[in-house]
Amino acid sequence: MKTFATLIFCAMPLSCQSNSGDLHLKVIDPFGAGVKATVHILSEANQYRAILQSGEQGDLEVQRLPYGNYRIDVEKPSFARFIETVQIRSSLPTERLMQLKVPTANQTVVVNSASTLIDPEQAGSVSQIGSEFLQKRLSSIPGRSLQDVVNSQPGWLYEGNAVLHPRGSEYQTQFVVDGIPLTDNRSPGFGPEIEADDLQSMSIYTAGIPAEYGRKMGGVIEVNTIQDTQSGLHGKVVLSGGSYSTAGAFTKGQYTWGRNTLSGSASGNRTDHYLNPVVVQNYSNTGTLGDWSGRYQRDLTANDRVSLTVRRELSRYDLPNEQLQQAAGQRQTADNIETMGIASYVHTVSSHALADFRGLVRDNTKDFNSNAESTPIEVFQNNRFREGYFRGTVTAVTGRHEWKVGVESDNTFLQENLNYSVTDPTQFNEGTPLTFAFRSQRPDVEQSAFVQDLVQMGQWTINAGLR
Repeated sequence: MKTFATLIFCAMPLSCQSNSGDLHLKVIDPFGAGVKATVHILSEANQYRAILQSGEQGDLEVQRLPYGNYRIDVEKPSFARFIETVQIRSSLPTERLMQLKVPTANQTVVVNSASTLIDPEQAGSVSQIGSEFLQKRLSSIPGRSLQDVVNSQPGWLYEGNAVLHPRGSEYQTQFVVDGIPLTDNRSPGFGPEIEADDLQSMSIYTAGIPAEYGRKMGGVIEVNTIQDTQSGLHGKVVLSGGSYSTAGAFTKGQYTWGRNTLSGSASGNRTDHYLNPVVVQNYSNTGTLGDWSGRYQRDLTANDRVSLTVRRELSRYDLPNEQLQQAAGQRQTADNIETMGIASYVHTVSSHALADFRGLVRDNTKDFNSNAESTPIEVFQNNRFREGYFRGTVTAVTGRHEWKVGVESDNTFLQENLNYSVTDPTQFNEGTPLTFAFRSQRPDVEQSAFVQDLVQMGQWTINAGLR
């Protein structure tokens, strides 16, 4: 059993709230009837740029927008262009009514995106990465696309084999996938990755970390894979290739009808340069990766939404040999396989309150195997853990305060099985045991509660959190 120490965060003007919220738009004509229109949404600070279509009744919902200022540009033939700046500053849905007008004979439209270049209420400790940056990023070695994006931001060090170190810390990094925290090592040698092509946006914290993510405090990488719900069928295909026989393919599709949205993605990659080679010859360094995911979302009512997600990822690779190991015929292989299911339910209590419940079930397996020619050690390892996670939060706005309170339960069951044999005793000191075996299993149970407050007072923003 682990007990959390009490952590207090208070900064001015630092962000200590999970920084994303939904935007609900309604486009109407001069008489108040809903109309279908093209909506451009832009935030230069958050690197977000999207061209969307409102529904037949003028409704448009954009999910999980990072906090900041957004320029909304609405276009509809036979109507004047409508431009407005909207601020996303709360996890509660932000609602805007866009009423189009009949164009005048002489009309001048001035488009200015300067108001979205910065977020005046953000201290800069959170780096926002949007879909535009993700689409135009440089290609990566398979298994490192997400880590390379993070490493491009300030405050991170990049060790061999893509191990991320926020502000020099080695074991204090956590990923948050669609609101679910994952605190295990996600580097290529320890866990399969979520493809950067599957992401819609990212928020990267090196300071001002929200109390709800207080389990690891070195750095938090919050990723959003949820795509905007647009009626009809949409998708994309990405093909890549490079040196070291590197090749990859990624595809993603989404179909929305009525209140239902069904989406899925799949990818496959291979390379002859998976890990950092130990000699320039790059012996035995192949890697094969694959993943797929499926997601179903339904708006039960105007105030209730439920979603179910299943994701499976795997990586299989060889361990690079040194010269002597290659000459001896050594082959050591490893694989990481992960399966997870995520369920969420969001209820809008009122225009000032929101309830959010999320759960995760996950199975993660890591294997390491050696052949008989391995030298100087023949190693076998099988690690496995099963995790059940639940979090419930309530967000309420009262005056200048936005309160967020929640409870969290994480229950992990660990299994460790390791054994090795020394095949070349001359490489070790006299008396070194020639064999070793360890097998055990233990539960890791963590329970916590937290409260956060975001106070806006004119030009000042005060944030505090207690966990």
